[in-house]
Amino acid sequence: MAPLNFENLILGLGFIMASCFAPGCTGVDVAINDITADYRITRNLSDSLSLTCTIVNNTQDEELVWFRGDRAINLKSMNRINVSTVCIDPLTENDDEATFSCCLNKNSNINTTVLLDIRFIPILSSDGDNQIEVHAGNDVTLTCNVKSNPPAVMSWYKDNNILKMVAGRHSVYWDRGVFSLSIKKAQNMENGTYVCTADSTLGSSNLSFHLNVKDKPYEVPIEPIIAGLVVAGLTVLFGIISRRDRVIQLCNKKTNTNTFVEYGSQ
Repeated sequence: MAPLNFENLILGLGFIMASCFAPGCTGVDVAINDITADYRITRNLSDSLSLTCTIVNNTQDEELVWFRGDRAINLKSMNRINVSTVCIDPLTENDDEATFSCCLNKNSNINTTVLLDIRFIPILSSDGDNQIEVHAGNDVTLTCNVKSNPPAVMSWYKDNNILKMVAGRHSVYWDRGVFSLSIKKAQNMENGTYVCTADSTLGSSNLSFHLNVKDKPYEVPIEPIIAGLVVAGLTVLFGIISRRDRVIQLCNKKTNTNTFVEYGSQ
């Protein structure tokens, strides 16, 4: 039998001791609804949800802390020791993809996290008035905000028919819950009702926009008018200057004539 290497023994004991002082080595853990591993919970919109966090294998009282995302949840003192419960009632679309974590107050590394998967039909909204007016020749954008789980298939309709996209005039943007239709240099033919439609496996939703393309207002040609006024002003000015020179010449001539007659009378 080979002699025991003292250095290896020390290293082995050190490794064992370090491992046993690592989080969870003592067997203390937290469970959410009796599950100690991170997991996902699927629910429907308007359901209620109760999450109960319990200490597992504890030998003394432990204080628990709940987080929604990175924000701590304010708990009553009687709802913190060994067992702690949070309730969400009712669930809304804003709870979809939210995370709830329960951990030991003294060691946040001992924790369990639940990810919420809230299922609902598409919810559509706009940022402003759905009655939109634009002058002919101007650009216009119709914006449809979308929330949906599962994801929805989006489309635009005009006057009850699928919108026929015209290259260079129509463009669609779809990203991060925003589905928009842009029309360049809108013309009167663009007048009508536009409908943003969202279809998912749970159902469909739509949102209507009424677009009114008004005739371009008559614009007074300011520059030609200013140019004309300048020309007219200069003409009058030159006329006054010319008349003034002529008057001066006539006055000088009359003065010279009177002087000649006066001298002739002597």
